Parts: sequence; C-alpha cells; structure tokens
Amino acid sequence: MLFSLLFTVKGLPVYGQNVKDSVEISLRPYASLRGHMAVYDHKMELQENASRIGMELNIKKGTLGFIAGGEVQLNMFRGSTSFNVDGSLSSGFVSIESSQSRQVFGNRLGYLGIDLGKYGILTIGKQWGVYRDITSYTDRFNVFGARASATFVGGTDGGETGTGRADQALIYRNRFGNLYIGGQIQARGGNNDHFIDGFGGSVQYKITDGFFAGAAYNRAFLSDRLIQNGGAIGITGQPTYFSLGAKYTGKILDWSVLFVLHKNGDFSQSFYQNPGMEVAQSIMVFNAKGLEFFGKYKLDKFSILAGYNLYVPDIKNTEIISGQYHLDPGFKRNDCIVGVSYHPFNFVQIYSEQRISMGKTSLGEREKSVFTLGLKIDLSKTFIKNFDL
Repeated sequence: MLFSLLFTVKGLPVYGQNVKDSVEISLRPYASLRGHMAVYDHKMELQENASRIGMELNIKKGTLGFIAGGEVQLNMFRGSTSFNVDGSLSSGFVSIESSQSRQVFGNRLGYLGIDLGKYGILTIGKQWGVYRDITSYTDRFNVFGARASATFVGGTDGGETGTGRADQALIYRNRFGNLYIGGQIQARGGNNDHFIDGFGGSVQYKITDGFFAGAAYNRAFLSDRLIQNGGAIGITGQPTYFSLGAKYTGKILDWSVLFVLHKNGDFSQSFYQNPGMEVAQSIMVFNAKGLEFFGKYKLDKFSILAGYNLYVPDIKNTEIISGQYHLDPGFKRNDCIVGVSYHPFNFVQIYSEQRISMGKTSLGEREKSVFTLGLKIDLSKTFIKNFDL
C-alpha cells in the first residue's frame, strides 16, 4: 500500500495590490521493496519480486504544469528466477534481451510531460501504455497473475509492442466527466518501413463509484521483411491486441474481469539447424485468447485474494518444419491463484500466494505450481513548495 504525506510551505506574504505569480513544485520519491521465499519443484528459493524505486517531479503555474518521472528496478537478491511477469526488463519482440536482468539496477520507466489542465496530459518516453489502462484491472496480485492479459508478451516488459511499459511512446490522456480516454503512438525510429512504430487507444467509463468498464486496442508495426521472409515462424501480419474489462473497488470487496484477444501478438523462442548444421535461434509467433478474474475480500488488517488466468494460444500457423522446434499442441496457461495478505501497520505487508498451474509450456512440460511467502514495504512521500516569481 502506497501512502502519501503532504507538506505545504507557503510563499512570502503579499501586501496591498502587489500580487505576484507563483510556481508550485512538488516532488514525490517512492519505493516498493519486495522479496519472498518460493517453493516449487521440491525446492526452496529466495527470490526478488520486482522491487522498484522512483521519483516524479511536477512544476505547475496556474493550469499549466510540467512533469518528469523515472523508475528503476532494484534487484536486491540477484536471483535467477522470478514468477512475477512485471519484473522483466527486456523489450524486444524478436529477441529476448537479458542484459539488464542480472544488474542491481534496471530501467523501468522514464518520461517527460505537460499537464494542460482540462485539455489533458501529454507525456513522452518509456511509460505504461494505454493498453494496460484496461489489463491492469486484474493485475493486482503480489506475485502472480497477468499471464493471460497479453501485456508482457514473450517474457518481455511489453516495451516494443507498446502493451506494457511502452518504449518511446507519446501518450495523451484526458477525462470528460465519467469518461476517460487515452491515445498512444510509438516513435522508436525502427527500420520497419512505417512512419510510426505503433498506435493504440483506450476508453473507460465510470458507471458508479468504484465501478469502471473499459476497452483498449493496440497495434504494433514490425518490419515487413520480417513478416515476408519467414524470419518469424507463424506470423501472418502486424501484432494486434484488443482487451475488454470491468472492475469494482469497494470497502470490503474488490473484483475485476478481463478478456483479451490478439493476433500475431505473442511469441516463444524456437531453435533450428541452419545449413551449417549449427543450432540457431528463431521465434514462433502465435495468436491467443485470454481470460482473467481477480477478487479480494478485505478485513481490518487481513485480505483474502483469489483469481484465475486462462491463456489459450492458437498455434495452427506454426506448422512443423524439418529440424525446427515446434509449439506443443497442449501449450496453454491455466492458473488458479489464492492468497492472503496481512498489514500489521501502514507501509508493511506480509503476503502469501499459491499458484496452482494446470497448463503446459510451449515445450509440452507441465507448468510449475508455486507457493510463496514474502514481505513488501511501500514508501512514498510528497513535498510541495510554492515559489513567488
């Protein structure tokens, strides 16, 4: 749970009619430190759980404001395994980059923006995409979940596709009464034969207090040569994503539901023998449907969580090629999730979650059921000061 303490320092007194303009500067540093013990495959492992530290700066004069923010991942334990899909720092669609995963610090977010008041907020940089405006409805577990939302595709952070922490994105968001809208384009300058690298949009409607429904669309642009020359097995066009969801947040009960559909939007690593009889790496791209449920029952200091993730790939376009690894016909994610959390006091949470997996990996191996017991410390503080001009 993030908390916020607000301090306001007033400017010098103004006398008579000599009224001066003022600029309000606010700074919000925050940290979320997380780690747990995981038990799976008859072994126990201490794991990092996507800890992060960040800061957001706001400079405002009247109705005009400017925004800057950054967030880095802190790998305190430097473990080799993580079951939190939000913890990936790779963004490539074609190749899974792991260069950041072993470092103590890794980049998660970095953005600049302008707040135009009633005309909306415009931001640029690496930031949460508008597709996740909807898929975040069910991404509310401490460890598991989000595996059926097509947000963190191919083991990445959704940066290149724009579905997660979108790379080099320009995003506009605004609110009109109970209607919330978002628009996004990506400008990575990639060699993909397109002027932009992707676009998306989201719309949400507040039905009543705490109750929202929304939908999002996202399309990424890959190189036409990648699609046409068979560099990615199974791909038939540009990656396209659609999500539809609803959520309710109440004093005692929270719940949410999400449905997603994508074409050419996810991939798995593949291997084949090249003409020199050497083993080379490629990827297999597939379509899929996903369904997620989340529920939380809140007591005084305890909460009980439960949910379900179902992700069903369509692998008919990844036909078997001689010497080529292929996706297993039983490949799917089928997870039941249960958990409890305890807040002894503000800032601290002790959690335990169990993922019961009934699916198979793309290699046909049975997915792991995992039990976790961990600790989460969330800190946040906002400082505000007014300066006379």
